[in-house]
Order: sequence, then C-alpha cells, then structure tokens
Amino acid sequence: MNLTYFDINKTSHLVEEYYHISYSDKIIPLNTMMIPFGVSGFTFIYNNGQKTVLDTKETVLKNLMLNGQFYKSYQFIANEVGFSCGINFKPTALYKLTNLDISKFTNKNISFNQIDENLSNKFEVVFKNHHNNFKNLFQEIDNLILKLPLIENKNTNAIDQVVSFIHLKEGLLSVAELLDLIPFGQKTLETLFKKMVGLTPSKYIRIHRFLNLMRQYENNKIDMKDLIFMYDYYDESHFVKDFKLFTNKSPKDFFKIDYSIIKKGLKNK
Repeated sequence: MNLTYFDINKTSHLVEEYYHISYSDKIIPLNTMMIPFGVSGFTFIYNNGQKTVLDTKETVLKNLMLNGQFYKSYQFIANEVGFSCGINFKPTALYKLTNLDISKFTNKNISFNQIDENLSNKFEVVFKNHHNNFKNLFQEIDNLILKLPLIENKNTNAIDQVVSFIHLKEGLLSVAELLDLIPFGQKTLETLFKKMVGLTPSKYIRIHRFLNLMRQYENNKIDMKDLIFMYDYYDESHFVKDFKLFTNKSPKDFFKIDYSIIKKGLKNK
C-alpha cells in the first residue's frame, strides 16, 4: 500500500489535501479499519474490487464516491490491485460547493453521480483524463474547483469561525464557549453546523480532540497516559469510551495491529 499526498496550489481555502493511494499484489486482499478523520470528500476509484463495510452494510466503491463525515469506524476492503485518487475538503467546503445538507451523508460512502450528475461528470472527466500524471490531475482539479460557484454568506462565515476556533483549541473546549463567537443561539448553531459540516458541534469537538491526541502519539510517541491528561479527559475510562466510539476497539486491541493507512493519515497532519 502506498499513500501519497500532493500540494494544494490554489484552493487551500477549500481543500485539506489531495491524495493518491495504490494497492499492490503484495497486500491483496486488503481488509483494514478506517477511523473518522473529521473530513468529507471525493474519491475516484480506478478499478474494481473495493468496498466498505459499516456495521453490516456493504458499499461497493466505483467511479466518483462522496465520502461523508464519519463518527464510526468502518472496514475498507480491496480485493484487486489498483489505485484511487481523492480530495479531502475543509469542513464546510463540500456544502459551499454543492449546497447540499452534508448531514444526509454522515457515515456513508455514496456514488456522487446519484446526487448531482452534472457536477459529478465534471469531476469524473478530470479524474479520467489525467490518471497517468497525478500532479497534473490535482492541478486540474484545483482549476475546476475555482470555477465552481460557492455558497458563502454570514452563516457560512460564522460556522467557519466556529470550526477555526475548535481547531485552535485542539478540541479542548465546550459547545457553550462557541456561542460567544456567533450572532445566534445554540439551537441555530447545532442546525447550521450539522448541515454544513455533517456532524453536531459536540461530536466534531470530540473527534478533533481524539485525533489530536492520536497524532501526538503517532508523531511524538508521548506516553498515552500523559496524552490523556493533556487532552483533558477526566480519566482513562472517559478516554477509552471515546476510543471505542471512534475505533470500535479498546486501545489495547487497536495498537496490536499495524494500521498503516491510519498511521500515514495521522502523520500527514
């Protein structure tokens, strides 16, 4: 398995990262866990044999897939040699580009052609025409995104401000603290945030805190007990509760397995 990230040239206000991932015959068949990374995006699959399994539901991955926000882990399976390319968006970018209620895609991978055939075709043409040169591919994706109309208004600005503050605080804050930043109340915040980002503010905060802790662990090898204290978990049992929510495993069982895709994703941040 090889996972490569590419520079974002012009769309850093909308795109978190571009990536290419390939699967060689040395690792096929591949069956691995994926955890929530707090992003939504697109993935274009160039071959057959890929699927996801969440709980008991299987989703075949083919052509351009919309990846919603996840707060559950799921299994990713690749049974054939091949590769995919994708885009992870900034938290509100998919809403700005599509005007869709992003919460409808939470915990889902779904064919984007079924949602917006016209926009899906525009992206698919670029992915198909530049599959032999990934640098050019993502430059052309950059150009396409810049041509698309954006939904931007006082509400998107407010939610962007909230997201930025959550990131600044590394998830170490409460929803109540966010209300000082916005010109409306908690109920409206919950509604707008879920529509634009795909998760409630409280769940996004929990995921972001958890991911920051995991990145610190993978990048710096700080003792887990010290990290639990640093990231303001009341005690180890509260941390284990979040860990099981986002990975469906206890920390002990999770770290027994070398999840190379997850580690590469965490170290990229």
